[in-house]
Amino acid sequence: MQKEKEKSSKIKLHHFVAATILGTVLIYISFKVTDSFWLFLSGTTAVLLFAFVFFAPYEIYKKRKKCKSFLEQLNTIIVKGTVDTCLITAKKIAIAPEYDDESDLYIIEINQNEVLYLWDTEYNLNKKFPSSKFEIYSEVFFNLTNRQIYQLSEKIQPMQIDKKAKWNFIKQNGAPKHLEIEKINFDKLFEKYNNCM
Repeated sequence: MQKEKEKSSKIKLHHFVAATILGTVLIYISFKVTDSFWLFLSGTTAVLLFAFVFFAPYEIYKKRKKCKSFLEQLNTIIVKGTVDTCLITAKKIAIAPEYDDESDLYIIEINQNEVLYLWDTEYNLNKKFPSSKFEIYSEVFFNLTNRQIYQLSEKIQPMQIDKKAKWNFIKQNGAPKHLEIEKINFDKLFEKYNNCM
């Protein structure tokens, strides 16, 4: 984020003035030159320079707005001094590996007849996860740090759902949402997924 800000702050007003003057000169040359190669070269360069003059300020504005939002969220967490989490104690966990860039899906039994769906969209969970006890960070904290969970117990071996079966199940029934809780029996759901071969 800091590098983006530095890059956008390096573009100053004199860059826009120089691009405008050079673009105007190249348009003038385009009208005076009869050779098609030089006409193409000067005309194309002029168009690119004017595109820079018109579109660069908007891109700089978007980057600054994004940076400001990031800093405000970070400041809120620092001032608050705590991070909102949700403690999960899993009874059973199944993993359905990625089949076609939809990412890994963890199905976690949190209570009898209640499961939690957890998508590993950032591909950073499987080093230490799954574990039977963990905390899920708030979305704000996740967006700032790219850290979704904090393990409170050792890594365990999850039950396996075939990735092709998961893909077929999702095509037939739709994909569950990230952190969605569904009232369904874990074992029956596990069987349903694996029966979609």
